[in-house]
Amino acid sequence: MPNIILNHIAAMIDLIGSFIIAADAWTGNIQNEMDARYVEQSSLTNLFTEHKFWGWAGLLLIFVAIAAIFYFQFQAWEQEDQEQEGLTPKQKEFVEFLEKASNQSKNDE
Repeated sequence: MPNIILNHIAAMIDLIGSFIIAADAWTGNIQNEMDARYVEQSSLTNLFTEHKFWGWAGLLLIFVAIAAIFYFQFQAWEQEDQEQEGLTPKQKEFVEFLEKASNQSKNDE
Protein backbone atom coordinates (compact mmCIF):
# COMPACT_ATOMS: atom_id res chain seq x y z
CA MET A 1 0.00 0.00 0.00
CA PRO A 2 2.72 2.57 0.82
CA ASN A 3 4.42 1.68 -2.48
CA ILE A 4 1.31 2.67 -4.46
CA ILE A 5 1.07 5.97 -2.61
CA LEU A 6 4.75 6.70 -3.28
CA ASN A 7 4.27 5.91 -6.97
CA HIS A 8 1.30 8.31 -7.16
CA ILE A 9 3.28 11.02 -5.38
CA ALA A 10 6.23 10.51 -7.75
CA ALA A 11 3.90 10.72 -10.77
CA MET A 12 2.33 13.91 -9.39
CA ILE A 13 5.77 15.46 -8.82
CA ASP A 14 6.76 14.60 -12.43
CA LEU A 15 3.54 16.18 -13.73
CA ILE A 16 4.13 19.35 -11.73
CA GLY A 17 7.75 19.45 -12.93
CA SER A 18 6.62 19.14 -16.57
CA PHE A 19 4.12 21.94 -16.03
CA ILE A 20 6.82 24.17 -14.52
CA ILE A 21 9.18 23.50 -17.44
CA ALA A 22 6.45 24.32 -19.98
CA ALA A 23 5.43 27.49 -18.12
CA ASP A 24 9.07 28.59 -17.89
CA ALA A 25 9.55 28.19 -21.65
CA TRP A 26 6.35 30.16 -22.31
CA THR A 27 7.31 32.99 -19.95
CA GLY A 28 10.79 33.02 -21.48
CA ASN A 29 9.25 33.75 -24.88
CA ILE A 30 7.24 36.59 -23.39
CA GLN A 31 10.41 37.98 -21.79
CA ASN A 32 12.19 37.90 -25.16
CA GLU A 33 9.34 39.83 -26.74
CA MET A 34 9.54 42.50 -24.03
CA ASP A 35 13.34 42.71 -23.89
CA ALA A 36 14.73 45.74 -25.73
CA ARG A 37 17.88 43.84 -26.71
CA TYR A 38 15.91 41.05 -28.40
CA VAL A 39 16.10 41.25 -32.20
CA GLU A 40 13.78 39.13 -34.33
CA GLN A 41 15.58 37.50 -37.23
CA SER A 42 13.64 37.87 -40.47
CA SER A 43 14.57 35.72 -43.44
CA LEU A 44 13.11 38.28 -45.84
CA THR A 45 15.10 41.14 -44.33
CA ASN A 46 18.26 39.02 -44.37
CA LEU A 47 17.62 38.26 -48.02
CA PHE A 48 17.86 41.95 -48.89
CA THR A 49 20.66 42.89 -46.47
CA GLU A 50 23.00 39.89 -46.57
CA HIS A 51 22.22 38.40 -49.99
CA LYS A 52 21.35 41.47 -52.01
CA PHE A 53 21.71 39.86 -55.42
CA TRP A 54 19.36 36.95 -54.66
CA GLY A 55 16.86 39.20 -52.93
CA TRP A 56 16.58 41.60 -55.83
CA ALA A 57 16.72 38.78 -58.39
CA GLY A 58 13.80 37.07 -56.64
CA LEU A 59 11.83 40.30 -56.50
CA LEU A 60 12.48 40.91 -60.20
CA LEU A 61 11.40 37.36 -61.00
CA ILE A 62 8.11 37.86 -59.16
CA PHE A 63 7.49 41.12 -61.02
CA VAL A 64 8.24 39.56 -64.42
CA ALA A 65 5.95 36.61 -63.66
CA ILE A 66 3.04 38.88 -62.70
CA ALA A 67 3.64 41.08 -65.76
CA ALA A 68 3.66 37.99 -68.01
CA ILE A 69 0.37 36.80 -66.54
CA PHE A 70 -1.26 40.17 -67.24
CA TYR A 71 0.27 40.38 -70.73
CA PHE A 72 -0.94 36.96 -71.85
CA GLN A 73 -4.37 37.49 -70.29
CA PHE A 74 -4.81 40.77 -72.18
CA GLN A 75 -3.64 39.05 -75.37
CA ALA A 76 -6.30 36.35 -74.91
CA TRP A 77 -8.98 39.00 -74.37
CA GLU A 78 -7.86 40.90 -77.47
CA GLN A 79 -7.94 37.71 -79.53
CA GLU A 80 -11.49 36.98 -78.35
CA ASP A 81 -12.53 40.53 -79.26
CA GLN A 82 -11.01 40.19 -82.73
CA GLU A 83 -12.74 36.86 -83.27
CA GLN A 84 -16.05 38.46 -82.28
CA GLU A 85 -15.49 41.35 -84.71
CA GLY A 86 -14.83 38.98 -87.62
CA LEU A 87 -18.21 37.26 -87.33
CA THR A 88 -21.30 38.05 -89.38
CA PRO A 89 -24.40 39.21 -87.49
CA LYS A 90 -26.00 35.75 -87.82
CA GLN A 91 -22.84 34.10 -86.47
CA LYS A 92 -22.75 36.54 -83.54
CA GLU A 93 -26.39 35.75 -82.79
CA PHE A 94 -25.60 32.02 -82.84
CA VAL A 95 -22.58 32.49 -80.52
CA GLU A 96 -24.74 34.47 -78.07
CA PHE A 97 -27.36 31.71 -78.20
CA LEU A 98 -24.72 29.08 -77.43
CA GLU A 99 -23.34 31.14 -74.54
CA LYS A 100 -26.82 31.59 -73.05
CA ALA A 101 -27.55 27.87 -73.42
CA SER A 102 -24.22 26.99 -71.83
CA ASN A 103 -24.85 29.33 -68.90
CA GLN A 104 -28.36 27.98 -68.46
CA SER A 105 -27.11 24.38 -68.41
CA LYS A 106 -24.46 25.33 -65.83
CA ASN A 107 -27.12 26.95 -63.66
CA ASP A 108 -29.38 23.90 -63.93
CA GLU A 109 -26.64 21.64 -62.53
